[in-house]
Amino acid sequence: MKRLLTSLVLAFTFALPVQADIYRVKPGDSLYKIAKKFHTTVSKIKRLNGLRSNTIRVGQKLIIPGTRHTPSWYRKFKPRKSGETIAFLKKESEQALSSKIVGSEINPLTEVVYREAEELAQVLSTPLDVKYDNWSLSILNDPEYKGALFKLFAEIFKKLKNTPYVFGGNNPHFGLDCSSFTMYVYRKLGIKLPRTARAQFNVGVPVDIGNLKVGDLVFFRTYARYPSHVGIYIGNGRFIHFSSMYHGLAISSLSERYFKRRFIGAKRVLSEKKVKKIIYALTENK
Repeated sequence: MKRLLTSLVLAFTFALPVQADIYRVKPGDSLYKIAKKFHTTVSKIKRLNGLRSNTIRVGQKLIIPGTRHTPSWYRKFKPRKSGETIAFLKKESEQALSSKIVGSEINPLTEVVYREAEELAQVLSTPLDVKYDNWSLSILNDPEYKGALFKLFAEIFKKLKNTPYVFGGNNPHFGLDCSSFTMYVYRKLGIKLPRTARAQFNVGVPVDIGNLKVGDLVFFRTYARYPSHVGIYIGNGRFIHFSSMYHGLAISSLSERYFKRRFIGAKRVLSEKKVKKIIYALTENK
């Protein structure tokens, strides 16, 4: 089973120039034509977008040097072993923090390339982004959530990144388990959940796995025949949870063999009305 990231560990900031644009590749385009159009060079476009070759595809988004989406300061990171996962958490400083990730140390000074330029553009477009290996924890993909709810989720996760897993734990400073984690998150959203995964499985509206939305609760049978583990769906087939296996906060995939075999259902406790109310409140408090 693929080993997963256990905490949000790297931080960085992008400082953006005033003028900007992201160019979407059109039929007949080449890097040379695009560079000439924007009075820049092919090498600059390739370096900024993490392109290893001159091959581009129609519809691909490219960050153009000298635009507002171009970072005046940026670093790129990559795990040492293929298949490992890395996280980026944007903060208000230009300091990159590193920690052990899936058993190996990340070198914060190593500059490497992303496979998809579009995802780099996506990171630059939001005030607070968490990014896992070319996949972005982006609640913004669903227009219903705007940017405010994503920011709230990201802030909550950031506060818990160093909290250990403790079975029966109920304190974000000293330890949480899976269900006290979901309780904590939803309490921040003004929703009171029962204490255990088994009890939480009895609230909300059942949701088919093919219709999951960010914020839905996902349940599993692990050490018992009843629902004994719970997490929060965060999009792209992933969920965030407090795990004894990873000793704390972790991101996992519903398609992993372990979780796929133990998945028993999902519940939606965040109604559309509630989401809009949360977004309104967050917007008003800016």
